[in-house]
Amino acid sequence: MEIAIIGAGPIGSYAGYLLAKSGHNVNIYERKKEIGKPVQCTGIFTSDFDGFSFLNKNKFLVNTINKTEINFPNGSKIAVNQKEYVVCRTKFDNHLANLAVTEGAKIFLQHSFIRKEGENLVVKDLANDCEKEIKPNIVIAADGPLSSVAKAYGFYHHQRQHNYGVQALVGGNFDSNTVQTFFGKDIAPGVFVWVVPESSTMARVGLATEKDARKYFEKFVQNKDYELLEMQAGTIPIYHPSQELVKDSCYLLGDAAGFVKATTLGGVIPGMKQAEALVRCLNDSDLDYEEELQPIISRLKLHLKIRKVHDRFSGEDWEKLATYSNNPKVLKLLNTYTRENVTTLFRKIIWAEPRMLYFSKYLGEFL
Repeated sequence: MEIAIIGAGPIGSYAGYLLAKSGHNVNIYERKKEIGKPVQCTGIFTSDFDGFSFLNKNKFLVNTINKTEINFPNGSKIAVNQKEYVVCRTKFDNHLANLAVTEGAKIFLQHSFIRKEGENLVVKDLANDCEKEIKPNIVIAADGPLSSVAKAYGFYHHQRQHNYGVQALVGGNFDSNTVQTFFGKDIAPGVFVWVVPESSTMARVGLATEKDARKYFEKFVQNKDYELLEMQAGTIPIYHPSQELVKDSCYLLGDAAGFVKATTLGGVIPGMKQAEALVRCLNDSDLDYEEELQPIISRLKLHLKIRKVHDRFSGEDWEKLATYSNNPKVLKLLNTYTRENVTTLFRKIIWAEPRMLYFSKYLGEFL
């Protein structure tokens, strides 16, 4: 099949790699001059990333973390001992793009999607200031949270919600083995602040909120002994359960589909898993795409539920969560199951610490 992928981010390139490897004719169109720039992602992955064993981490790995420190609003904290990978997103994105090219996919840089004309697409060659009409059998929209392709195909019938992230690369003194997170409405309403070390002298510090992200960021770094080296910003979709994913031979993928964990804002692993499901279904017409996606969707829905609970927390709620989380049984579970396995983790925590049912007043129909 002739397949056009709009967007050469990691999810689009990964889909391109899998599809080209399966024998399809794949063209990937990317509006930027360089893949992976500007950086708009923290670039930290759970140990579930080890499942993509064909990737050569040496080409993009910056640091390996073994501990996450969670700081609660009342000053208490817990430590979660889990392996995490900090990657250079520019090198990571390019590694996936190069794999796609190696398998036969073609990548067209500085080519921007312009409009849909009937069953065809029009892309603009920005370098030569000319338009081209393409006629693919399948279109994959991997062009980010504000997807122009999705809009052209009429996917977005609901009000899309987004977080707006602000991050800086900073110099300072850091524990290179530990990620720090800070929660609370006064710090980052709806989400959290992260401090992700690249080394003992450099870290990625950021947060995301639905509004006023820059204001909260500046408040957090104020009076910190940081040297701001580089600022980054980006739009992060909030998962919406009713989002259509397929229409008129067009498939939404990754951020364009809103496949991002609403609690932690991670979208690379869910997006890559979605790409694998899509490729399986395109290669085997007997498979049902919706069924193939159910394990991913169920986890994304739970992340969204937890986010909605988090949004409603009072100071007392945070204090209770800090206390309940310090249960040794809960800490053991947090050390065992990654945030990619949130469904299993959630259920086991309820059994280990029944007082967590206090928060069921916010979960409604889920329980």
